[in-house]
Amino acid sequence: MSRSAFALAAAFFCTCGLVAQTPATQHAPENSTHPPVVRVSGEEVALDMVFRDKKGKAVDDIRPDEVHVYENGVEEHLNSFRFVSGTNAAVTDAAATAPSAGSIPLDPMRNIRLVTLVFENLDLQGKRFFRQALEDIVKMAPEQNLYFSVVVVDQKLNMILPFTNDRQALLKSVDKSMMWSFTQYDRNSAEIESQLHQTLTNGEPTSESNATGDETTPPTLSGSATSGPSQGQINNVVNWKMAKMQYDMLQQADASQREAGARGTIDALLSLVRAESQLPGRKVILYFNPSLFIPEIAKEQYNYMISAANRANITFYTVDPKGLVTWSQENAGRSQLSGASGESRNEQLSGGVGAVTQAEAQVDETAENGIRSNPLLWLKDLAEQTGGATIANTNDLNAPLRTVMNEVKSYYEASYDPHIKVLDGKFRRISVRIDRPGIMVHSRSGYFALPRLVGGQQLLAYEVPLLKALSSTTPLDGVSFHAAAERFSERGPNIQYMVTLQVPLKELTFAPQKDGKSALLDAPLLAVVRNSSGDIVEKFSKPFAVQEPLSAVDRFKKGYLIQSFPTELAPGTYTLEAVIMDGGANKIGVKKSTFTVPQPTDKLAISDVVIVDRADKLKDNKIVNPFYYPGGKISPTLNTTLKGGPGNFLPFYFAVYPDPAIKDSPKLTMAFYKQGQYLGSAEAPLPPVGKDGRIPYIADLPADKFTPGSYEIRLGVTQGTSTAEEKVDFNVD
Repeated sequence: MSRSAFALAAAFFCTCGLVAQTPATQHAPENSTHPPVVRVSGEEVALDMVFRDKKGKAVDDIRPDEVHVYENGVEEHLNSFRFVSGTNAAVTDAAATAPSAGSIPLDPMRNIRLVTLVFENLDLQGKRFFRQALEDIVKMAPEQNLYFSVVVVDQKLNMILPFTNDRQALLKSVDKSMMWSFTQYDRNSAEIESQLHQTLTNGEPTSESNATGDETTPPTLSGSATSGPSQGQINNVVNWKMAKMQYDMLQQADASQREAGARGTIDALLSLVRAESQLPGRKVILYFNPSLFIPEIAKEQYNYMISAANRANITFYTVDPKGLVTWSQENAGRSQLSGASGESRNEQLSGGVGAVTQAEAQVDETAENGIRSNPLLWLKDLAEQTGGATIANTNDLNAPLRTVMNEVKSYYEASYDPHIKVLDGKFRRISVRIDRPGIMVHSRSGYFALPRLVGGQQLLAYEVPLLKALSSTTPLDGVSFHAAAERFSERGPNIQYMVTLQVPLKELTFAPQKDGKSALLDAPLLAVVRNSSGDIVEKFSKPFAVQEPLSAVDRFKKGYLIQSFPTELAPGTYTLEAVIMDGGANKIGVKKSTFTVPQPTDKLAISDVVIVDRADKLKDNKIVNPFYYPGGKISPTLNTTLKGGPGNFLPFYFAVYPDPAIKDSPKLTMAFYKQGQYLGSAEAPLPPVGKDGRIPYIADLPADKFTPGSYEIRLGVTQGTSTAEEKVDFNVD
């Protein structure tokens, strides 16, 4: 191609600015990437235990040599074992641990006890029951290191009162809320969320606080070589951390309501569990619900919630607010339930290997019958699997609540390093044996060997098998697709990215349905971003499922499933791991790649160049993510093979970020190369900078002058004496 032809293409390019045609998408050849090794962190498992004799009396003289902890049948070496008594204030251990050379080894949250009271489905009588239980607890728990919060699950998780050790404020808030409806719960929770956010962004404004105003940076502790941190500093850190945890919880609950719908109860509890997992120490959830039912569709999510609670040292104590009833709630379903539970656990522990018995095949039906016959089933299961207990069939709450509060304040704490070579997603059963006759131990049942998600992220039910696939040691390439992380704004402190997954629909199965007229496409997808330590810092997913007429399947198979997610990442090296499952054919594909996030800058910059699948016009649209621009948004494609010839266009999208300190307007230069040979270049002016400080740009190059071959366009932006460069590679067929 001649220089003049490229100049003409460049002239057309600069006049198109933010106008794009809708090019036909093309299949791109796979770009194979060697998958990095999945890192397994040596994170400790913390285990709370309560020991009781045959009469139910707590035992507090257990020796470490008497206790044996097993994980999947293998005895674990305990790193620590101690009896914790919560009768003293949180700062007691500060004096016991003498600081050395100015270092402060104190975690001020370590001796804090958190008790969250949750109620759901309560009528007026149930609310009176709840209020009486709260009053009893307050009377028997005067310790100042005991913090209480109150949460209601009503369509979604809402907060009535954030953590406080002010008993009178606790009772007043509950009294005020007893006659509220969902609208009032929601309004009150929104006000609390705003207050929590203000606490995070302003810090604790005392002379001893060094809060920065950044909601991700807590106040810190400092002290001399001879004395620990002051009480004011400790209070600042404790208050900030609890506010941060609860603020994250409310934001997660809002997201769960938008995404999960029918799984509201479990998602609400999981929001609470994931938020409280950020804090160390003893954490108890007192859950009041007259009938907790877990439908079959939510069981996997329920099991994950149990696992997350166990890994986070959170114990559920469940309460049936119906009190003493004159009929048996358990007998009718107990035998069915026991059988179903046993078969389910046998299948879980066997990993699905071996012949399937009739009882295993009918386990779901049997369990469902048991559920309908026994409304206390799941309340008991939730408590027992997390090391707690259920209070039911009684109108006298004093004795059982006193037992609960004693276990909150006094318990044994052990820790060990699990011997996990592969995070295979399988359930790892924990059991505890004691060498003293007649002693019973209450502890947790186990957890799933899944990666930890930082920042309080939740794991949804359909994501579990996808996350397991990412940890597989066997290459999974049953579904061919693309995945990429594309960089945009570099204005700090974090860098803006768009993570995109694209799969040809011809790779997926449209399963014919029983009606003989339609086909179902079930293709859940997941992408995670891991930092250099192997922790999952971002998670994106979509349960993509559509049902279409059989007559439309061939047309659909010519297209692509494209999904993009916005994120912001701190500078560093990351791994992008993506997985797509073809539910109709039980196939799965995994892609892994590494990328480096640069340091932020306020100088002239240009984003990555994105190939455009289509551009849609939108009137008065908001800028939701970098793919939006005033008047429209683009949908990207990860195909790098484009169609040439008359009537076709080669569309590219990028954003320029001018240096606000330079008055000169930025200018754009394009240089064209074919198979490494320089062909020509052209300059083009850029539109004015937008209100958000960027210049979004679509370059629509006419494809009739591009003969088949491989090309590279190098984009250069100049502003005064500053320059920024980026490039895009593509093929034309």
